[in-house]
Amino acid sequence: MARSDEEYSRQAMRGAVMAVGVSGAALTLLAFAFFSARVGLGVVLGGALATANLYVFAKLGDAFLVRNGNAAPWAAIALVKLVFLFGGVGLILKNDLVPALALAAGYGALPIGITFGFLFGPKPSDGEPEPPIKSGPDGSDAP
Repeated sequence: MARSDEEYSRQAMRGAVMAVGVSGAALTLLAFAFFSARVGLGVVLGGALATANLYVFAKLGDAFLVRNGNAAPWAAIALVKLVFLFGGVGLILKNDLVPALALAAGYGALPIGITFGFLFGPKPSDGEPEPPIKSGPDGSDAP
């Protein structure tokens, strides 16, 4: 990847993480306005999980793609992330802290935020266009 491509990828992912956080906040306001405080707390937790999950995913993806040093610690962090995500959601639901549907509604900020983050986030620069692929044996476009 060219340097500008790396920078665009980082900016786009940063925009997506921020959009997930904003989506979670908007869903939380709606939950507190139209439902109970317990439902609002569930949406807050779901939105926070979604934002944290995407943030860690972005950091892991960046580390795997750039491969600065040994990738083994990042694999361990990915496993810990998965355990915390599943374990945390399991504990929240098992102890009936918040309604499951409210938690899922808050986690719904993830696809909403990613969509809006990439639709309205930074656009790639108009760099040099790639030359057309020549498919013929003599380099012409004829097969």
